[in-house]
Amino acid sequence: MALIPPNPFRAGCSLLLLLCLTGVSAHAQAKSAKRGLGYGYHSAEDMRALSPGMSWWYNWSPTPEAGAASVASSVGVSFVPMVWGGTPNADQVAAAIPAGAQYLLGFNEPNFKSQANMTPSVAAARWPVLEEVARRKNLKLVAPAVNYCGDCVSEGGVTFTDPVVYLDAFFDACKTCKVDYIAVHWYACDLSALKWYVGLFKKYNKPIWLTEFACGDRPHDQITLDVQKKYMTEAVNYLENEPAVFRYAWFSGRNNEIPNINLLGNSGQLTELGRLYVSLPAGGGTSQPGKLTPVLAAASSSENGGTGPEKAIDGDLSTRWSSAFADPQYLLLDLGATKKITGVKLQWEAAYGKDYQLQVSNNGTTWTTVTSVVAGDGGVDEFTNLSATGRFLRIYGTKRSSGYGYSLFEVDVFGGTP
Repeated sequence: MALIPPNPFRAGCSLLLLLCLTGVSAHAQAKSAKRGLGYGYHSAEDMRALSPGMSWWYNWSPTPEAGAASVASSVGVSFVPMVWGGTPNADQVAAAIPAGAQYLLGFNEPNFKSQANMTPSVAAARWPVLEEVARRKNLKLVAPAVNYCGDCVSEGGVTFTDPVVYLDAFFDACKTCKVDYIAVHWYACDLSALKWYVGLFKKYNKPIWLTEFACGDRPHDQITLDVQKKYMTEAVNYLENEPAVFRYAWFSGRNNEIPNINLLGNSGQLTELGRLYVSLPAGGGTSQPGKLTPVLAAASSSENGGTGPEKAIDGDLSTRWSSAFADPQYLLLDLGATKKITGVKLQWEAAYGKDYQLQVSNNGTTWTTVTSVVAGDGGVDEFTNLSATGRFLRIYGTKRSSGYGYSLFEVDVFGGTP
């Protein structure tokens, strides 16, 4: 915990003693925290080749393939386990999931008879097993991944061709179920269609994982490499900048179902499309000028040693500050000197602030509220045209969105000399 001393203007580092202990300078983001891959046959060389541009992968299994797992942590790529389908056993699934996992993906396309093949009521009845695994392993849960289908499951006189209708029925049958994220798949080749599709799922007010996507809905002789490259470039730019999308994964590494989708050739060798995927720009941009660099950070609390306040100003969207699971909590940034503050951008994790205030101070003890948020919806909150002056900025949370704490990937402050 890094609390603000009563008198912050003591000599030397005691200006904000615990700020001095927890502060860190920001650095440039190296790669996208959102970008991943759905693929299950990585070699160690494959993982090294992909790692400069992606941060996670999954293989439709609770256990990573050995080759990828042997190097993944050293190159900054994390594995996300999945319970694909069937009748899961909590003991077996929990034992299969490696240490360090943070999320658990739910059933794969359960409305497809050819995939997990579960009606909404069956999926809801089996979901408590995933909740138990998540409890034991301290994981956040991602809903069953859905898409439009042809040969679909039916229940109660409804054939679940429409993924939204399926999820509505699942949540209706699973009213008390723990679900932290929504998961979807999409294979249309048009960017406007992708935007429309993602928009359908915003009504659930949960961050979205696009766990499979590629250009695949045209006649195969029309899906050229140039078509895939154009779609990938447009889609990735949109997904990086869409606040509702938490993560996305291209399909696939090596696969013959759709032309020109492979990111990998021989072991450790990227295809032309793979090189593009790795090199595309990361992170949501902003039009605000005058980005300020906080020199130090402090917080009312931290969930653990790996989620300290400095993580919110390190420029890395794969790290985060996370508070204790209680209200109120705050994150405080020291700008080093009194600054004019014209904008603030907050990039929330799934555990976001529902009610909070942005506050400024010149001395670290007396605070002025610049703006208040009530019933926020997470994602990216960007405030522009602010008119405030202070050395310290505080994000003061009074109501959490869930039973977890407050969690911020990154805070950006904009302004200049007063």
